[in-house]
Amino acid sequence: MKKINKVIMMSSFWGVVVYVLYRFGLITTDLNKINVIIGNDPIKMRCLFVFLSTVKVAFLIPQTIFIIGGSIIFGPYEGFLLSVLSLAISQSIMYVVGKFFQKQLLGETFLEKNKEIISILKKYGYKVLALGVVCPVTPSDLFTVSAACIKLDYKKCIATIVMADAPMIFLYGFLGIGFKESVGFKILVVILIVFISYYTFYIWNKVKKS
Repeated sequence: MKKINKVIMMSSFWGVVVYVLYRFGLITTDLNKINVIIGNDPIKMRCLFVFLSTVKVAFLIPQTIFIIGGSIIFGPYEGFLLSVLSLAISQSIMYVVGKFFQKQLLGETFLEKNKEIISILKKYGYKVLALGVVCPVTPSDLFTVSAACIKLDYKKCIATIVMADAPMIFLYGFLGIGFKESVGFKILVVILIVFISYYTFYIWNKVKKS
């Protein structure tokens, strides 16, 4: 019965994805038609970007691709705002999954499989949640789900995630326009990203060993 519930939930999710794409008129193999539909309606284009960026986790697509793509299409500042919005929505979905659909979607052994992350979250709370979002080697969605499982406050979770990831979104966004900028500018942005990634990786290792 539980497996049936999981199938129903996943089927419903994919049904929503297909319905939204159909409503946008994008269920077609005609690329010219897609370009016309999107190009003639800026609002539709932005809504579609937020939607696809939100459900990226189901397609196993890295967030970075959408951040850079959004920057190229909409510019660094508007792309940043759209990426932050999609981050807040997608992590809210992960929180709901962790709090209300844990057994149906994740299975009864979820807590056991991820007991290390859950234990660290219980000990350090929102500080580790922020670290898990920024650190490149940690699964940010898994941290959000785990935070919901141990009933950390929703508003504080989303606020922590957005504030922690916003600087990285901003930097990756400038990589998008960086293709039009000087080599020095691109190198500076890459150095900052590498430094932050290494530092968070270093802190994460220290937390795991403590």
